[in-house]
Order: sequence, then C-alpha cells, then structure tokens
Amino acid sequence: MTIARALSSFVIAVAIASSPLPSAAQTSPDEPAALLVYPYVAVDTANGTDTLIQLGNVASGPVDLRCFYENLTPLCINGQAGERCGPGPVTCSGACEPSVSRVPMRIRVTARQPLAWSVSAGLQNLPLDGVTRIGPAGQSNQSSEIPGVGGGPFVGTLRCVVVSSDMFRPAPDNVLFGQATIVRRRGAPEAFDDDAEYRAIGVKATASTISRDEFLNLGGPSAEYAACPDVVEFEHFFDGASTLPGSITPQAATTLALTNCTNTILSSMNVAQFLVFNEFAQRFTTSTQIGFQLVKPLSKIDTSLESHSIFSSAINGTLTGRTNIHGALGGLHAVAIESHGDPTTPYEMHSDAAELHGAGVRLAGDVLTYRLPQCTADCNLDGKVSIDETVLAVNIGLGNTSPDACPPADRDGDAKVTVDELVAAVDSALNGCPDPQSPPTPEVTPVPTATPTRSPQSVGPEITHFGIATADDRPLAADSTDAMGRPIYVHLFGQGMTLIVEARRGQSDSPVATSTYSETGQLPDLQVLVSRPLGDGIADVCEDDGHSGGVPAIPTLDFQSDAAAAAINDLGCRAYGRQPTVCTRKLGVPTGVGSVQGFATVDSTSQVQFCIPIAKAWAFPVGDTIVAARVRDQAGNLGPEQKIVVRVGE
Repeated sequence: MTIARALSSFVIAVAIASSPLPSAAQTSPDEPAALLVYPYVAVDTANGTDTLIQLGNVASGPVDLRCFYENLTPLCINGQAGERCGPGPVTCSGACEPSVSRVPMRIRVTARQPLAWSVSAGLQNLPLDGVTRIGPAGQSNQSSEIPGVGGGPFVGTLRCVVVSSDMFRPAPDNVLFGQATIVRRRGAPEAFDDDAEYRAIGVKATASTISRDEFLNLGGPSAEYAACPDVVEFEHFFDGASTLPGSITPQAATTLALTNCTNTILSSMNVAQFLVFNEFAQRFTTSTQIGFQLVKPLSKIDTSLESHSIFSSAINGTLTGRTNIHGALGGLHAVAIESHGDPTTPYEMHSDAAELHGAGVRLAGDVLTYRLPQCTADCNLDGKVSIDETVLAVNIGLGNTSPDACPPADRDGDAKVTVDELVAAVDSALNGCPDPQSPPTPEVTPVPTATPTRSPQSVGPEITHFGIATADDRPLAADSTDAMGRPIYVHLFGQGMTLIVEARRGQSDSPVATSTYSETGQLPDLQVLVSRPLGDGIADVCEDDGHSGGVPAIPTLDFQSDAAAAAINDLGCRAYGRQPTVCTRKLGVPTGVGSVQGFATVDSTSQVQFCIPIAKAWAFPVGDTIVAARVRDQAGNLGPEQKIVVRVGE
C-alpha cells in the first residue's frame, strides 16, 4: 500500500467524519476526538516492516498538536552483537530489559487536512511548507516537526493531543481522526506484501476547559476527557486454528498489543486479566503484568509453550472464541493483528488489524502525562530555561512584550508576568526545570471480610463444596448419590464443564494454601485424582515435554501412590491461572464476602475456590468417573478427602 493510495482513502474518511456525531462515554475510534492513541507502532526496515501513520483534522480551521512516540523497544543486555529482543523473533542470548523514551513532535494541521508519514522516515517535506506551498487563508504546516525514528528495530506507541496555538495548553477541540497501517514487505525468494490497518483510538474532550498542568484526566471525578473502557473485548480465531475446510494445517495466529491509559513519564504499570470463552461458552482465565506496553502472540501470553496455552485451538477444542480483558490497575487501549497462513505457500501471511471493542467505563479514571511539567519561562518547551528566555520573561513583566511571546512565563495564566513568576524563571535557569511527578493515585476502599465458622472435625482445610459448573459458570446441584453416598453429577458431554473445589480453614486455624501445580514434581496444595483417564490419559505432566494431551488415572485414588504426584500436577496445572479464583456465578449476591465482580463462591463460608476447566484435550470419558480431592493449609496440614462421581452421557 503506497502513502498516496492510503491517503486518498483516508481523505474520504475525514470528510465523512467532519459531520457532527454524538458524544461517547468512553474512548472510541468512531468519532473525532481531542486525543488520539495509536497503541501499536513498529519499525524494522531490515525485515521489511514499517508503520504508516495517517491523521486528519475535520475542523474548518487549523489545529495544533503535541504528539510523542513512546520508544518501548526492549534492549538485549549481555548478548552478542546483532542480537535483538524484538519486534519479531527474539534472538538475544543475554537478558531482554525494558527501555522507555519519548520522541516529541509538534504538528500544525490546516483546515480539513489529512497528513500521512512513515514512522521510520517522518515527514520532512511538509505538504504546505508556508514558503512555496500555502493553503487557503494563508494556512500552512510551517511550525510542524515530525521526525522519523530510523530503521529500527522500534516498537512502541504514538499519542497526539490537541493544544492551543502556543503549544502549551490542551484544547477541548474534538477534531482529530486517525489510522495506522503496519506494512510488511518481504523480498525474493519468498516475496509477499502484507498490510494490517487499524483506526486510532479517539479520546473525546468532555470539559469545556482543561487545566494547564501536564496531566490529562481521562474519566473519573475530575474528568477532562472521556473515560477508558472498563473491559476491552474481541472475537477471534484461536491460535493454531485451521480456517480452510478439510485442512489440518495451522493457519490462524493473533498478536495482541496492549498499552495503558494511565501513563506517566516516570512509570506505567498494570495487570491485564483475561477471560477466554470457547464456542461451548467454557471459561478460561489468566493474567499478566504490563509495563508501558504488551505486544505478544495470544498463545504466548500465559505460557512459553504455545500448545499448552488457553488461547490454543487444540486446548479449547474449538476454532474461535471471545476474550475479555480487564486492566486491574487502569484502563487499556488494545489492537489485535490477526494473520492467516496460506497452506500452498507457508511463508506467506495475510493479516488484518482491528482495535478492540470497549465495554463499560472506568469510574476511577486514568491519567496521561502528555508533556514535561511546567517550567516557568521555558518558552520553546525544551525542558530548560536559557538566559534569553529569562530576559524575555522580564520584558513581559515590564510590559514591553506581549505575554503571548512566552506563555510558560505566565505560570498562572492571568496574562501578565509577576515578580514571583520572574523569581521562578530565574530559579529554573539556575537550578533546572522540575523533575516529572506522578499524579496522585485514588484511594481504594478495602472490602470487608467475615470470619467463617469452622467444622471442629477437620485438622487441615475443610472442603465446603465439591462439584461441577456448566460452561457458562453456573454451579450444578448433584443429580443423585450412589450407594456410598457420593454425589453424582450428570453431564451430557465430557467437556464444557468446570470442576469446583471450595475450602475454608480447618481446626489448625491455618489459612488455606493455594498452589495447584508444582514445577518440582512435589504435591501442590490442591490435590485432585480421577479413577479413569481423562482425554488420551498420557502420563506426560503438563509442560514437561510439550505434550498437551490428557490426564492419567489413579484407579485406587490413593494420594500416596508413586504415580499420584504426577497425576495431581497434570490436572492441577490446568486450574485457572494456577491460583484460586472465583469462577461461579451466583446472582443476587451483593459484592462483598464471597463475591468478585458478579461471581461468588457456591458456599458463602468458603475462603478459597479452585476452578479446573475441562476441555476437549482432557475430557471425561463416557460413563462414571470418581473424582477425589483434598486441600492443604499453609502450615502443611492436609484436610479430609471428599469424592464425587462425574457421569458422562445419558
């Protein structure tokens, strides 16, 4: 795709967008906005990768923008020359360390003007340079500075905010539209072109005036801009899915790019929580930490072995699914790039990109630091105050020069420079500008907890509930009991269900321990055995040798047998995130003890709930399978065993 062709289609989009559109409660790519976010920008010209940025102004007059790239390319530390940590294959033999820097730019966009440039080269020849090329009413791009980042490797983001003509104050003008195209060109002998285009995420200004400081408030009690969504979600092929009828060759793969709504110059930290649903509505979950950005193939988010990932088609047993992503510490901007291989030419990929749909709004809000903190008399906004700028501030104070000549000298915005502002200007010249500061974080109100009653019979943890839930997380009641009093749970299919084990403190009064898997092969805290093999029943343990098959049986259900530890770990490593979580729905239960965001434990006195999804690869066989469980506390005490019967088929 050439810049000219891309720009011609973008001009049409800008023209359509110039008509008034309804306001939104959260960020959106569908409406003109005062802040644009491009969550994923990549350059690696040695391997034919670049990013084309397109940006347009739908207003009838010119607008000024402050933009910055975030260079988040990880560095290869203690590796060999030429080794790298991405984008693309990681070849570093040392350690990959995160790096963070900003590349600032200024842009003036004339009335209804579209601009386009490649991230590698920037825009050196302005369309309207103000000298040989001038637009209507004398408008031009003359003050614009759009540098390139070079040939890379480079991976990061781009953010642009509308500001006043002095480039110092945010302006509440919702006039921007944008899109990005990730371009891949590969030469002979395996030549192909692959473009993936997504729309920039627009954040509308919601306040009529915006504060002069360096922080932009997205949502929350002091909102200046629209809130980020509480959840981003998308429907996708699972990695490794075959998209051609009758073909078993893996063809689909998706790369997810997440960047934080809250982002300061100093830091940006978040935890992304994933809920994954397959076509049976069976629910999986995992979480991962995000620094400034996360760019990963889906099936590498939760494990280094793609065949074991909850985003793998082989694990889910379905081709497609839906993923919801919640930022635990702040909102998220997200783009997914889905690629499909051609079985006839395996090296050739065809990709498309899309921004993720947002649901709900973050009530706490997010904060974006869009520039360095205000430095009195830093007229050219370069982060320092020169003697010339100090003299200019003095002349403004004496009334010899207009305050418009140096807006940063007028710290309080009262259209004059006072003695205290001159003192601050001299201090900045002598001692430097202030360091970036983190915005205050909102207080979190702790959720009260109740002390449950205990059964005096148990020493270790007492199992308060043991059963199964449906694929949509509804706990089931037992259908009957067998001659030994064990509850029988009937399910038509061997998959599309979740094993639920809940527990509370026993007589030892030690908290319930929470491990479900031990990489060293020892017994974890949750211990579950099955009397018949699940799936193919191969005895390989989870990630030990890359096998993604079933779970072996221990027919005697003897926790002390030689093969028990391996079988327990093989099933336990499939538990949600390898840690307990609440995964059953219980409507009508208020948020508080025993409930998390609409979910609740089955027994209100439970202190821990373990969830083990049953997928196609480790499905229960037809007939009756006895399942035994016990739990250990933090002092090492084991609680009593409980057993249930899972009956598959009518």
